[in-house]
Parts: sequence; C-alpha cells; structure tokens
Amino acid sequence: MVNVYRPDTLPQALDKLAVGEHTVFAGGTDLMVRHSVRSGMAPNFAHDVVFVDAIEELRSIRVVDDGVHKALYIGAAAVLADLVEHPLVPAILRRSVAGIAAPALRNRATLAGNICNASPAADSLPALYVLDAKVVLKSVRGQREIPLAEFIQAPGLTTLKANEMLTEVVIPCNEFTHTFYHKVGTRAANALSKLSVAGLAKVDGSADEGSEKLITDWRVAFGAVGPTVVRSEELESLLVGQPVEKLRHPAFLEQLVGCYSEIICPIDDQRSTARYRHQASVNLLRRWLEQLGYC
Repeated sequence: MVNVYRPDTLPQALDKLAVGEHTVFAGGTDLMVRHSVRSGMAPNFAHDVVFVDAIEELRSIRVVDDGVHKALYIGAAAVLADLVEHPLVPAILRRSVAGIAAPALRNRATLAGNICNASPAADSLPALYVLDAKVVLKSVRGQREIPLAEFIQAPGLTTLKANEMLTEVVIPCNEFTHTFYHKVGTRAANALSKLSVAGLAKVDGSADEGSEKLITDWRVAFGAVGPTVVRSEELESLLVGQPVEKLRHPAFLEQLVGCYSEIICPIDDQRSTARYRHQASVNLLRRWLEQLGYC
C-alpha cells in the first residue's frame, strides 16, 4: 500500500525523503500519466508519495542580488501559469512555457517537474539551456547547485539522488538584445514538440552609419533532436566577437550552419522523422542567423 504525505515545510519534506524511497509530487501532470493503470483507477506508484505543493517557499519566484551575482530563483512548486505572467521571468522562458500543454495543465504543472522528467522534447529545456540555468538540489545533509546541462544525463535520467529534492531553478540575470524561439508541433500548443529551437544574442554598437555592430554573446539550443538538448559552446564561440555584417556573407553563414548540422542527431518516432527534424532545425538556425545579420 502506498502512503501519501503532504508536508507544510521544506525541512519536513527532506526529513521524509531521508528515510526510504519516495516519489516527490508537485503538479503531477507527467507522473499521473506515467503511473496510470487504466481509466477510473488510481495511479500505481511504486513508492510512498510526498506532495510538496503546500510548501510556500517552493512556490516563490524571486531575484537574489548579493552585489556580485544577480539571479532569478524559481521554486520547485511554482506552476507554469505563474511563470507565463511573471515580469521577472525571461521572455524566452515565458514564451516556451506558454506553449506547454493546455491552460488547465499549466495551472498544475511545474518547471521543476518538466526538468526532472528529462524528456528530450520538453519545451522549457532549450530556453533554460541558453539561459545557463542551474538547479538547486537539497537533502538533510546539505545542498548542491549544478548546471542544468550536467543534471540531465539522458532521456528520463538525471543526477538526482534518492534522498534529494530539486528545490529551485536558478537563472543568471543577463541582458540580451535579441531572442529567438520556435517550436514545431502538430498544433501551436497542447502538442508534444517535433523539435524546438531557442536562441539568445547580445549585439553591441550603434546603428549609425559607419559604426560596427559586434556580437558579444550568442547562444542556441535545440530540443527533440538528440538524447538531450543540443548546445555547443565551442561553436557559439565562433560567432562571439564577430560583426553582425559577417552573417550576411553566405559562405560564413553556411559554414556555421554546416557545423551544427553535424551535431544534430534526431530519431524517427511517432511524432516525426529524423530527416524532417534535421532539416527543420537547420532551416530555423539559418533563419535565426539571417535575422541577426540584418538587425
């Protein structure tokens, strides 16, 4: 028989996780489906369930500035609907979250759950990767903060330990001048991604005639085209420091697109084909670069 616990505080939840195996449950929009048996029957959980939706500190969305670093902290129980409307949340993340499922599900689903599910097609992940997001993992023994790209190891696999809970998602507060996000699905929303592309850039310089506009930061990540989100900081560095006008040269643009073409490795599944995913990803990258070249 599975027992259900609903702690009021984070220490209570961590104490429970310290003893035996448990399933941490906030919105449950993925877990309920994964553990469902058949219509009309309760889900079949292998371990006792710990509901964390009542823990107030896990629902917070706040900015912390220690004078050296400034970052946005999103609690593990903050629902997606709150992120879509919150002014502190980066626009690229708001946009990606707004396309997840239907409004009713966004009122229950959480960003932390989308992360822990570790699906290659998770809509929020490409945006979080280019934002250099980290996750805070806590247990009764302490806490650790690691990059999201290290936390997610493979489809459905993370480095979360049995006695740990993902308590917060941390996003550095950086300013970007250009944003790109595009999700390809059967429908505009309430559909699993065939693929998605998220991009951020910072361009410095004046638009005055004769002045040079330089790309000082550029990032791009692809979802649903590999076992995990595809992002290459090595390839991104090829564009940093370059004038935007260089992207108007077909040879340079196609060379960069070609490099990305080699690391995008999608598969065939019920939602799409590998060939379509690959070609669409390359086309969207080219569109993003062309837009940047004429900014």
